[in-house]
Amino acid sequence: MTTINLSENNDIIIPTNNDTTYRGSKGDDTYILVSQKNSASVTIIDTKGSNVIQLPEWSKIKSISVTKDALRITCDNMTVFTVNGADKFSYDIGGNFTNNSLGEIKTFSEFVEIFELSPPSSGKVSMDTNKIVYDDQFRTLYEVRVKKEDNGNKYYINNELSPDLSFSSDEKYVFDLNDETASNHPLSISETKNGIHNDGISVSNGIKYYIKGDNVTEQEYSSSFSDDTTPENAFVVYEPSSSDTLLYYYCLFHGGMANDAKILIDGFVEQVSEVVATTITVQNSGASDYIFTAEGLQGNDPTLTLVRGKIYEFEVSAGGHPFWIKTSQGTGSSNQYNEGITNNGTSNGKLTFTVSSDAPSTLYYNCQFHGSMTGIINIVDSNDNGNIIQSSEGSSSNTGSTPSYGGYSLDLHYSFGQDIIPTIGYDI
Repeated sequence: MTTINLSENNDIIIPTNNDTTYRGSKGDDTYILVSQKNSASVTIIDTKGSNVIQLPEWSKIKSISVTKDALRITCDNMTVFTVNGADKFSYDIGGNFTNNSLGEIKTFSEFVEIFELSPPSSGKVSMDTNKIVYDDQFRTLYEVRVKKEDNGNKYYINNELSPDLSFSSDEKYVFDLNDETASNHPLSISETKNGIHNDGISVSNGIKYYIKGDNVTEQEYSSSFSDDTTPENAFVVYEPSSSDTLLYYYCLFHGGMANDAKILIDGFVEQVSEVVATTITVQNSGASDYIFTAEGLQGNDPTLTLVRGKIYEFEVSAGGHPFWIKTSQGTGSSNQYNEGITNNGTSNGKLTFTVSSDAPSTLYYNCQFHGSMTGIINIVDSNDNGNIIQSSEGSSSNTGSTPSYGGYSLDLHYSFGQDIIPTIGYDI
């Protein structure tokens, strides 16, 4: 490891050389910690003078280890700073000597207390964390990435697929959009799920957008995102108020990227109406058709209309004819659509389909083995006539008789001459 010995003056040091020890002398020295784009390991030793560690705005800490007189912090999962004689330093959070800014000054004990640690009398204590300096304090950091799923690109927050987030009013939270996967997906926050893609708007109070560390308008922020470049120092900072209860994060360019994810303020509990499952029976007519019965209507291989937010239970009794819901039409078990579905491909049992808010507009059902046993599933936001089974060429009408298909007797206790009371489903 290379050692750089500093002068006896009051030095200003930005330690950037990998595998290097910076050794201070008699002066009152200031060390400005700046994370590197590539992996780096830096050691600082300075026990003489009144020395300062500065962590400028947007500095991140991903993990910290503490002994009684030393600490090691990892920034951005790449740069590791080890400070020996750490108990002799003061810590300037948010300050930057290069632009004459001064932040919040902490002692060694006060600094490690931010991470809910105390310097031990022996050994070391450690913890993983995810914090960033903003407005002279360490704030909770949410790192935004984008990954392609079966139903399109989705936000991952701190490596979790579109999670719900819990915020406290009057705290400030930072979304980091500097990962290259988020380069064309500017995140914002709305009171309406899916924001502008659902006739909503972004919140205007408590939100700030940053590009290159500068506070900009939402338009300036969004215009910095494209497929061709990754924004530089792109952040969204949000401070909810006590009047906020339920919010949503979303992409300004593309709908559906956050699924049904919510931001809950001050422990708000959303009151969700019970969704009553609608039953659809599925049987077979030999190897030529599936026979569907739902809410008083019946059809052979009909087009089905399902509503987003509702739950459907397919009671399948079609031995030898595995029933699949898929993204494209055809035999076999490939191209399965499994979001919100349990027991896909059953031939005797219950297939449950909870239709998500971003389910595709068109799906298909298919028998695994017989190409004629197939049909279309239309996914809609609302169904004006309420009928699940739509008319099709092979549909049969009800006469009050009890038909028999494929060896099964259907005991159908209704006719078009009597009232039919369908199961009621509620949209969330």
